[in-house]
Amino acid sequence: MHRVYPLIIAALLALLLAGCGSSNNSMSTAAPQLSPSPSEQPSESTPNNSATSSNGSEELDDTSTALKNAAEAVIELLRERDLESLTPWIDSKKGLRFSPYTYIHADSDLVFKPAELPTFKDTSKLLWGTADGSGDPIELSFRDYYERYVYNQDFAVAPHVSVNETLAKGSMLFNLKEVYPDASYVEFYFPGFDKASEGLDWQSLMLVFEPSNEEWKLVAIVHGQWTV
Repeated sequence: MHRVYPLIIAALLALLLAGCGSSNNSMSTAAPQLSPSPSEQPSESTPNNSATSSNGSEELDDTSTALKNAAEAVIELLRERDLESLTPWIDSKKGLRFSPYTYIHADSDLVFKPAELPTFKDTSKLLWGTADGSGDPIELSFRDYYERYVYNQDFAVAPHVSVNETLAKGSMLFNLKEVYPDASYVEFYFPGFDKASEGLDWQSLMLVFEPSNEEWKLVAIVHGQWTV
């Protein structure tokens, strides 16, 4: 009988150990999941708001691209002094305005309809505005004005080109939207040429367009530079 007790105790210990092992196994299988289960994944049918925004941005990009392409075509014509090819770009009703500075004088700037655009052979002097700083009248032939206030730098290779964003920073107001509320523009910008000038010798040319029958029409050429 005394020999039986040790066997019974050993059997009980074996049962207890087996029970503990199965309990540990059940606890390990019940560990929390760190990644969502398939049922918690976002449904593919859920609307994607970012896609809608992206489509809107693409439309804006397409418009900006078309505008920039138009400006690059015009800047090449200005570079080549090809006034004959430039004429079809000019808005037939509003004409083409020439502004020597970023502040547009709606009442006094010279504006030419396509058939009225001067040529480089014209020697008559015209009043284009008032020189910044001195206040002297800007009386120049079309050729001289062109060389001073239109293509006085090689803007076709300007290091910075922006669409509807003013890169040039100066003391003079850029009042484009007051004169052309529906216009868009492309700026060709040189930040400077001489380091000693610390950027005060920047130059820019803004080509201003308005939409017309799904085309961009040139309505203004605005020259920009540092002003007093």
